[in-house]
Amino acid sequence: MRAKQPSLRSTAWLAVLTMMAGAFFGGQAVLSAGARRQEAPEQEKDKKEEKKDEKKTDKKDEKKGLPLKSDRKIEFTTDEGTWLSLDVSPDAKTIAFELVGDLYTLPIEGGQAKLISGGMFFDSQPKFSPDGQWIAFLSDREGSENIWIIHPDGTGAKQVSKDPNSEFTSPSWAPDGKYIFVSKAAFGIGSSEAWMYHVDGGTGVQITKSKPTPTTKRQERPNAMGVVASADGKYLYYATKLGSLAYNLQFPSWHIARRDRKTGDEDDIIQQIRSAFRPVLSPDGKQLLYVTRYETESGLRLRNLESGEDRWVKYPVTRDDQESLFTRDVFPGYAFLPNGKEIIYNQDGKIKRLDLVSGTEKVIPFTAQVSQELGPKLDFPQKVEQGPVKVRLIMDPVESPDGKRLAFSAMTHLYTMELPGGKPQRLTSGNTPEFQPAWSPDGKSIAYVTWSREGGRLWKTSAAGGTPTQLSKSLAVYSNPAWSPDGTKIVLLRGNAYDRENSVFDGGQTGNADLVWIPSEGGDANLILPARGAGGPHFTREKDRIYVYTPQGLVSLRYDGTDRRNHLIVKGQGLYFFEEPIPADDIQPSPDGQWVLAHVMNQLYLIAMPVVGGETPTVNVTSAAVPVKRLTDIGADYFQWADDGKTITWAVGASLFREPLSAISFEPTKDEKKEAEKKEAEAKDADKSGPDKKDTDAKKDEKKDEKKERKLKEQEKDVQEIAVNLEIPRKTPKGTIVLRGATVITLRGGQARRAAFRQERKYST
Repeated sequence: MRAKQPSLRSTAWLAVLTMMAGAFFGGQAVLSAGARRQEAPEQEKDKKEEKKDEKKTDKKDEKKGLPLKSDRKIEFTTDEGTWLSLDVSPDAKTIAFELVGDLYTLPIEGGQAKLISGGMFFDSQPKFSPDGQWIAFLSDREGSENIWIIHPDGTGAKQVSKDPNSEFTSPSWAPDGKYIFVSKAAFGIGSSEAWMYHVDGGTGVQITKSKPTPTTKRQERPNAMGVVASADGKYLYYATKLGSLAYNLQFPSWHIARRDRKTGDEDDIIQQIRSAFRPVLSPDGKQLLYVTRYETESGLRLRNLESGEDRWVKYPVTRDDQESLFTRDVFPGYAFLPNGKEIIYNQDGKIKRLDLVSGTEKVIPFTAQVSQELGPKLDFPQKVEQGPVKVRLIMDPVESPDGKRLAFSAMTHLYTMELPGGKPQRLTSGNTPEFQPAWSPDGKSIAYVTWSREGGRLWKTSAAGGTPTQLSKSLAVYSNPAWSPDGTKIVLLRGNAYDRENSVFDGGQTGNADLVWIPSEGGDANLILPARGAGGPHFTREKDRIYVYTPQGLVSLRYDGTDRRNHLIVKGQGLYFFEEPIPADDIQPSPDGQWVLAHVMNQLYLIAMPVVGGETPTVNVTSAAVPVKRLTDIGADYFQWADDGKTITWAVGASLFREPLSAISFEPTKDEKKEAEKKEAEAKDADKSGPDKKDTDAKKDEKKDEKKERKLKEQEKDVQEIAVNLEIPRKTPKGTIVLRGATVITLRGGQARRAAFRQERKYST
């Protein structure tokens, strides 16, 4: 059975979030280790440990900055830069702006820019305080992005917020200069909230909530982006929308809201058909500039907050970032001059000054000497082997009914091999890509599907090899063939070939697929019912019922689509941003209908299948009401019932694993047992029993755990691993090929914020 694979988007986030989880849990392990040291029994030892911890803490405090050390440097001179967030000092004499992660100041007339904050860290979005004595900005110089302040001459840098795991956007000052407003989101794809931080410290005060109620869905959570305060301090203005990142964005998305700082009332004051965002208030608080979209370009509009008059002041300007994750806000920072009649902003790489009344515009020229420190050069030349290609992934491996042979797809062709250690042999000789073999009940034939740009077909061939027979009459996307128990029919999914070839993402089967059956001797496809997202079909010993996994759980039905029955829903915990349990990727029942194999977050579980009437039972693998056993620890690519349900098989990479059903124990492991007991002990009153009794019980339980652990280790020996050794001739030019590439030019605060890639091929004969 083929385990459902994640989409490209899910795979990308899975890679990022796996790294994040590693960093997080690594930190937790360090904290736990520290806690264990402090629990030493001897008081004298405790004191020594405390002193050691104090020394370590002191050293840790002394070691500031990013762990990545400078290894090289690039230097250049530039007179332009894109997506520059900038601001003007209250005396209208100085511009502060960001450039490639560093902060510069510039005379309002232009000229040579002065570097005030540079280094390997990433600084951005500068904003002058009302008295002009400080500049607020964002920096990851301590390893995570936070709010900082610095004097305009580059001295006195001070950290304001100390959040280890958030993303900040668009800092701005309160009129009294004591607080800094900012948008903050949990790292990843969380919605942004409005917060305020006192310049003298504190953990910050939350203003808006992205999750107003515990049940608010992710795409219904409001954002607050680009917060600015009115001159009188009564109101906050910000852009808001529901949800975070979304594909195929539909306008309007953003609109501008005003929040009363006393009552907390929020009113939508500016709505445009193509969104409104990045509000900037005039110094007197009577006018509000904002960005909106018209046709395919972004532009600046000015709203008179007293009269309601609204007009264009500049179109087009820099393209906004509505369709992305807007981690740098939806539009780069721009600002009013203190006279309230002019603005400065970044467009076409230049800093421009615009008169709002006359519409005249001029460029403020600048020259910046950029000196960037870089981390080690990630350049690792590798020689590409010239010999045969070793297959590292077998697809859809399936055992023959007698358990003596294995069929699978590799490198787009079908192979069979004798079990356990036979040599793989090509089953067919064609060049069309072949996938998803399925044995007939008698083991004499193998059905499979092919795919090409023109479309795919269903085929059948002798298990001993030979000329294949075409079973399907029309071109389509055929997938997941399964023989009926009597061998007369092949049930499978059929999608539209044109739709798959022209889809944005190739997820395998198309969304409009049908569940059909085709005679095993070939013929017309017979519609069972529209699949509506159902996975591949499979059978138990009930000859007239087809089982499919649907978004509603495991379902069975007859060949005519009638007598539909819902059997089981399986859920498990998703990645960290999934707050509710998520459905399994696939479920397959055993031939006798007593068990199911469930694929949850790439792990394979064995679960007892209860038979009840009425509402479909739901099993959560983390707290199950029936026996549940996780069979894998590094995941499973494919899985299947074998030996008429007596054996479970799964594949990882180029290895097939087999485990007898009778060898599986549902006893918890030692670690699982200890964790459960710990939770139970915390829930009880510790004073109910004396310390002697506790020690005695603990020793007894430990001995029991050791016996169970030995038993479980013995059972692990019953898992058989079969390595599929297959090498295919390599089709490459003669000679040596050296690959040099994916060289990251610069890393900013541990993140590849600006990266360039190159690939160098050297051929020698």
